[in-house]
Amino acid sequence: MHCNTKLTFIKSVELSCYAYRMPVQRIGTRVRQTIALGIAIGPELAFAGGGLDSATQGATTFKIWLYAFLGVVAACVLMWKGAECWADRAHWSEFVTMCGKVAVVGSVVGVLAPYLWNMFS
Repeated sequence: MHCNTKLTFIKSVELSCYAYRMPVQRIGTRVRQTIALGIAIGPELAFAGGGLDSATQGATTFKIWLYAFLGVVAACVLMWKGAECWADRAHWSEFVTMCGKVAVVGSVVGVLAPYLWNMFS
């Protein structure tokens, strides 16, 4: 079997053999088959795991955990920036800017995400 080769300045050799493309096509086929199998088995596993109520409860638990985690992270970031300002390593205007950034991120998580969640549920 003949392989085409090109010599360029950046790439030393570029191979475009059919033999090198074949395993990639096989991997793509295996991925499609695995996804189809997951879709076929998925509903049975959802019913076995408790159905929609169990998934809703899990999503609610995750949401509560996420809000608590982000609240702790936001408080730590603001305390860190406040300590830098208190030690004269940063300006207080940077602290105010950081407060604004935390408020914007908090509003996205606290307002926009639940709005989009309720739109699709």
